[in-house]
Amino acid sequence: MARTKEERKQRIVEILSMLHEEGSFEEAKRLFNEEFDGVDVTEITAAEKSLIQGGLKAEEIQKLCNIHVSVFKGSINEIHNSEEAYGQSGHPVHTLKLENQVLQSLVTDEIDDLMKKIQNGDWQKKPRLTAAIEDLKQIDTHYTRKETLIFSYMEKYGITAPPQVMWGVDDEVRGLIKELLTYIKNPRAAFNPLFEKWEASKNEIEEMIFKEEEIMIPMTLDVFSLRDWENIAEDSYDIGFAYIPEPPLWKAGPSDYAKEKEREPQRQEAIQQAKETTEGIAEGLANEKTYEMEESYDWQNIESKDSVVLPTGILQLDQLLAIFEVLPVDLTFVDHNDHVRFFSEGKHRVFPRTKSIIGREVVNCHPPKSMHMVEKILEDFHAGINDTADFWFDINERKIYIRYFALKNSEDQYLGCLEVTQDITDIQKISGQNRLLEGFTKD
Repeated sequence: MARTKEERKQRIVEILSMLHEEGSFEEAKRLFNEEFDGVDVTEITAAEKSLIQGGLKAEEIQKLCNIHVSVFKGSINEIHNSEEAYGQSGHPVHTLKLENQVLQSLVTDEIDDLMKKIQNGDWQKKPRLTAAIEDLKQIDTHYTRKETLIFSYMEKYGITAPPQVMWGVDDEVRGLIKELLTYIKNPRAAFNPLFEKWEASKNEIEEMIFKEEEIMIPMTLDVFSLRDWENIAEDSYDIGFAYIPEPPLWKAGPSDYAKEKEREPQRQEAIQQAKETTEGIAEGLANEKTYEMEESYDWQNIESKDSVVLPTGILQLDQLLAIFEVLPVDLTFVDHNDHVRFFSEGKHRVFPRTKSIIGREVVNCHPPKSMHMVEKILEDFHAGINDTADFWFDINERKIYIRYFALKNSEDQYLGCLEVTQDITDIQKISGQNRLLEGFTKD
């Protein structure tokens, strides 16, 4: 007699619970293979939700992700009803899968093969192996594009817990590759430790490939709109691509939009289901800092006298003013006619500025001994000879750094000059590191 959906979920929970209670992995895998032909992504996430509601600790989230991948690998059914658009060249899913194919080849066909040769005593292959592991570092671009773009859209739809879990694994992979590369560059590197480090890296890399293609992609194809995918495709060029040449820019066609319109009710249902699942997972993150995601909106179409709509976002006037006030630099804008039109008001200005300079010819705002230099900079900017000019000098034992930038529009027309002044005395004293993961210092 066929199990109901609830009965299937309960049995999956029991199998996962056995593993969390340090049961036999082989036994869990055997039970699953005997009792199931396959599972859907939603069944796995529903089982996770039940475990979390039953008291699973937040620190077990990441381990849970690896466990269910190991148990159910090869048995997860794709349940999405998405268009064929994701199979087109340039679509973010097509690009991600193509990168994974090359990555898998690098792992299996190149690095694994070289490891076997070195194991057999052919240490002359070490430089080639080192170069292959260097190539492996491109995975950072692959992960960054996923974290910056795909995760961002997942969060907009309320799918917050899966990105948190996957990002943590991404960082682990980055660390493992860095450690592996450091070790192989050691002249005293021995095979056994090298192989152990490689196996650890390889396992996490391949697990993430599986998670991306069998868990993340089906979920996002069910939830994301064609417009979402178009935005992701366009923004991908700002981050770059790993292992492959730059793909063509993808745009959905009329037939794609027609299919999307037909399945819109199913998409809305998938969105709701994904939100409910991730809300359950989030309950297990009680000790983690959470953020309320703002509803997705088309900010480019907002019209308000108190808003400044820019190509990369929107700011209220008071927010823009606050940004200028906290910047650790003094800004002065000179228009294409060489007249001062704006200056910022920071808390610690290097040089005094008053509103009386607005509208003045900029050369007249400088002492006679430096006027010829200002004129020369502006002449070169107008003529297109230079785009920048830098100066630095000491005032009262402080090092002052002044930079001038020519501003141009998309048609390369001169718009004016931006003067940036900064006291870099304390910056020059910085040494060592103070990384975000290690905390921060505060004056």
